[in-house]
Amino acid sequence: MRILILGFEYLPVKVGGLAEAITSIAETLAKLGNEVLVFTPSHGHVEGEPLARFKMDVKGGTVEVTAYERSQNGVRVFALSDPLLDNPDVYGPGWEGLLEKAVHFGKASVGLLNRLIEEEGKPDVLHFHDWHTVFAGALLKKYFQLPAVFTIHRLNKAKVPAHYFHEANLGELAPYPDIDPEYVGAYIADVVTTVSRSYLLEEWDFFRNFEGKATHVFNGIDCSFWNENLLKNADLPRHERRKVMLKELGLEDGVAFMFIGRFDRGQKGVDTLLRAIEVFAERYPEEFSKACFLIIGKGDPELEGMARSLEGRYSNVKVITEMLSREFVRELYGSVDFTIVPSYFEPFGLVQMEAMCLGAIPIGSAVGGIKDTIVPLEREGATGILVPPRDAEALAEAMRKAVHLRDDVEKIRLLRENGKARTGIFTWENACRRYLRAYRNDIDKAAGFLIE
Repeated sequence: MRILILGFEYLPVKVGGLAEAITSIAETLAKLGNEVLVFTPSHGHVEGEPLARFKMDVKGGTVEVTAYERSQNGVRVFALSDPLLDNPDVYGPGWEGLLEKAVHFGKASVGLLNRLIEEEGKPDVLHFHDWHTVFAGALLKKYFQLPAVFTIHRLNKAKVPAHYFHEANLGELAPYPDIDPEYVGAYIADVVTTVSRSYLLEEWDFFRNFEGKATHVFNGIDCSFWNENLLKNADLPRHERRKVMLKELGLEDGVAFMFIGRFDRGQKGVDTLLRAIEVFAERYPEEFSKACFLIIGKGDPELEGMARSLEGRYSNVKVITEMLSREFVRELYGSVDFTIVPSYFEPFGLVQMEAMCLGAIPIGSAVGGIKDTIVPLEREGATGILVPPRDAEALAEAMRKAVHLRDDVEKIRLLRENGKARTGIFTWENACRRYLRAYRNDIDKAAGFLIE
């Protein structure tokens, strides 16, 4: 199958997990024997050979577009370049700049595919990801009538002024002053997917509008990188690795809990985590004295300040706000006992998956992909602990339980073994085999009248 993928991020250009996901999907589809083409804005990363140059009309005049082609792990990657598409601020400059960049990307995608079709013919299917690619996806659907799959990795729920759709030659899709681009993408697509079953159901108020085409395809995890055999001290027992790592970070040895993620108020649950640590210290001082906490991330300045204040009050709390290499994060996962994922919502979530690859038992909120991937203690094949979201007391109680649990050597061994086995279900190969079914529209769909 010849597959055209549209992504606003593609490695090495990365802001968050989206780049990792789209790159993994493209490369895995190629490994499965498909011809995969990726269109992406350059964002200033110009690599490869110039394949085509053409001019296009945009707001404010005419620009020249250059399309650069490179081969990357079996995938043909096309970076589209013009003065705005070259801006290194991936989701900018500013909100209006982002919208203009999305329009440019859409028009440039039509120009590039026109050139490719002259020599190669049309792709068999179009797969576009998240709302930033909706202008491009809608234009390619309009001009080339490609079967299309639209994947929503996370609903943004933003509104875009209709004049951007008119500017993109998509006025027929803009009957109102403000338009939801995610609704447009789902409306014009033949199949709409999101990245976990629970997230699909939690956001059913949106996806119910597309019954008959809405489904899920779980994201994947590549444990070839998140692998204990690659650790610096892989030959040491885990408790010894933990002791070495904690000493390096200035902490005494203890039951080690780690949070790693973005400090924000809307999704990641950092405020709930900080409050839970306070509750744990106040309510269970004996167990708290046996624990230590690594809080890693950056973002909201007020949350960073709250974390620093907690660090100042408790000697067993360490806050790290600088960027860490993937290799060092791997060392952390391979050393700590538990990883906390207190998100308020999580379409899929990679932290709990990375943790399970490396034997760090996850304690996560029972939402979205976290609920789908962690098997809770009370069930057979348990891999971790689930707690209600936004519940600091329940999270503190889970931490207390975890401190006692670590003394149960056999239970801990089983949880780690089950976690590693569980990640084998959520591979990119399994995800891409399901995407191939979506491309053929040979896939199960969500239906509101079916009782779970």
